[in-house]
Amino acid sequence: MASLSSATVPVAIILSWVFLSLVVGVLAGIKRKFSLEGYLVSGRSLGLIFLYVLMAGEIYSAYAFLGTGGWAYSYGMPIMYAIGYGALAYAFGYFYAKYVWKAGKAFGCVTQADYFQARYDSKLLAILVALIGIIFNVPYLQLQLQGLGYIIHVGSLNTISIKTGIIVGMVIMLIYVYTSGLRGIAWTNFLQALLMFIVAWAVLFAIPFKQFGGIGNLFNTLAQTKPDHLVLHPPLGTAWYVSTLILSGLGFFMYPQMYPSIYSAKDLKTLKKNYVLLPLYSIFMIPVILAGFTVAALGLTLATPDEAVLKAVEISYPSWVLGIVGAAGFAAAASTASAIILTLAGLLSKNLYTIIKPEASDKELVLVSRVSVILFGLAAMLLALYAPGRLVALLLLAYSGITQMFPGAVLGLFWKRMNKYAAGAGMIAGLLTITYLKFIVKSNPLGIHFGLWGLLVNFIVTVIVAYATKPDENFEKFKVAFA
Repeated sequence: MASLSSATVPVAIILSWVFLSLVVGVLAGIKRKFSLEGYLVSGRSLGLIFLYVLMAGEIYSAYAFLGTGGWAYSYGMPIMYAIGYGALAYAFGYFYAKYVWKAGKAFGCVTQADYFQARYDSKLLAILVALIGIIFNVPYLQLQLQGLGYIIHVGSLNTISIKTGIIVGMVIMLIYVYTSGLRGIAWTNFLQALLMFIVAWAVLFAIPFKQFGGIGNLFNTLAQTKPDHLVLHPPLGTAWYVSTLILSGLGFFMYPQMYPSIYSAKDLKTLKKNYVLLPLYSIFMIPVILAGFTVAALGLTLATPDEAVLKAVEISYPSWVLGIVGAAGFAAAASTASAIILTLAGLLSKNLYTIIKPEASDKELVLVSRVSVILFGLAAMLLALYAPGRLVALLLLAYSGITQMFPGAVLGLFWKRMNKYAAGAGMIAGLLTITYLKFIVKSNPLGIHFGLWGLLVNFIVTVIVAYATKPDENFEKFKVAFA
């Protein structure tokens, strides 16, 4: 363990950034009285800059900043799916998000479940969507908290434990999300997204040059020391790579936290510009992955592989640089975790609490949302403390469940026969399939990711039930929003 004096500077840098995030997040909402729409979707008022950093911060998380490097270190080339699926996701998002935004404005939606209720006029289906969103987003939230723990642990040169790091990060996020809602997240993400991008290119990209003299030499060394890292091979072979890329690309816009962000855009023109520019941000994962490859090529053995990026910085730079990278890692984890917590709170208050108390006032729903923020944060913190998992594995588990909403969300836009029975039956069939494959079979048949098998069964059941039941009478009413 490093001496306290050598850890003082990086710890001070990380904690200073944490404190700055707290101050900015709280100032964004202090002395404001929020309506539910103001608290969850910032009053549908965000311009291009705040919308861009809000989404970039939400999307690129501890998984992107630490997890991708950790998988590059452990498995090599399979992690390149993370670069590939963005092309599919953003191309789809450019066309899909405008429908979500228009429906949100026309029907007053503030959550993903609201969107399904507006389309299918079914509270029961909205409840199912809310429950799927909550259950499968918890692993994604857990992922962020574990990332926070790793960052503070390594950034402090092991003087602060992972568990302490998780608790500190969680408490800071809970304070500013409770106080300022989505507005606080957008303000803090302005700082977080900027720091992540700069650190990735200014610090991480130079690591292969420092250790090997260049990227070419890095891969030449890998070819000699770990040749398996440069090819796809079972169980993470070509079938796994392609199926995981498709699963992630289609599921990307099914995450519940994407919907409030889309609703928050002030107009459609701003939203479209945002989706044209977002892919540029994704290239920051390239230096992160190269840092993971560097640690693998050096032959270092890590007890916690997801700390590979931080280890690469530790061996390449003086300790104060580790503090800056640690701050960027905190930014990556906190920006996504805070959005997830707020989204889960919105689903619980708007789509589940109102079943128990339909006459609940807007003020009461804001209070329930705030209390839910604390409850979800504490639940995820306990999971991160006592049931940790690999970051990428947690992400892919979340994708497997979330993607089961894809047929109901997309086919419902254009297909008149698509109704609530088909959407619900498809989701349940997909979830049963992934549960069976993940927890009973415990494998990916034919090397194809179990989540994609679930989506295939989902589509088949959806189409069969749609043709076996009457077309949805609410379809024409819903389409009016797009006129």
